[in-house]
Amino acid sequence: MATITESEELYETLRELGTAQRAAAERAYLKSTLRHLGVPVPAVRRVVRTWVRHHPVVTSDDIFGLADELWDRPVHETRLAAIELLVAVPGAVTAVRLPWLEARLRECHTWALVDPLAGVVADLACRDSESVLPVLDRWVTDHDFWVRRAAVLALRSLLRHGDQLDRLFAYAEQLLPETEFFIRKVLGWVLREEAPRHPREVSAWLRAHMADMNLVTLREPLRKLPDAAEVRALYDTRRNSPG
Repeated sequence: MATITESEELYETLRELGTAQRAAAERAYLKSTLRHLGVPVPAVRRVVRTWVRHHPVVTSDDIFGLADELWDRPVHETRLAAIELLVAVPGAVTAVRLPWLEARLRECHTWALVDPLAGVVADLACRDSESVLPVLDRWVTDHDFWVRRAAVLALRSLLRHGDQLDRLFAYAEQLLPETEFFIRKVLGWVLREEAPRHPREVSAWLRAHMADMNLVTLREPLRKLPDAAEVRALYDTRRNSPG
């Protein structure tokens, strides 16, 4: 089992890389209730990858034990380090860890932690979609909008492999009426990623759902669609029409 000494050493390494000025700025920007060390994300990744290189033979229990210790500190960078540890050792993440991942998602309260943790789930979905997809179908209806956001993001690896476009459209249709900015924005981002790969399908979906469309969501896929001007004109016409 990973020792407390290892988590303390990682914490001290991170603390030495931070600055008070950056910590204050990031904490204010993220409206965070955690302590911030002011360490850039690439530096957190380097620290974690260095640890992994020096500990090449570790079990899944070791990895999650250390992740728990890092997460238990109310420090933004140690929680990010816990996520980056799972990114660096993907073999440690199996379907039996889905309850752990879900519990941590509920504790994130910020896109800066939710999004990379959803990426861990997305990579697991590529390896074990049979186990993960039913969980995502539940998450997309969850009361916590951060969990709903994670459900969308967790499709991204499968989407990059040409799979689950219909599921993305189903999630987007369900979430489109929401007014929460972080839901509207994530729908736009993922649709933007799919627009170059499936321009006709994405354009057709946008047109079919124009009545519920908001500009936060629409703006992103329009950046990548060849018929963006026509789709935007349709949005403007419907928005400005009486009733």
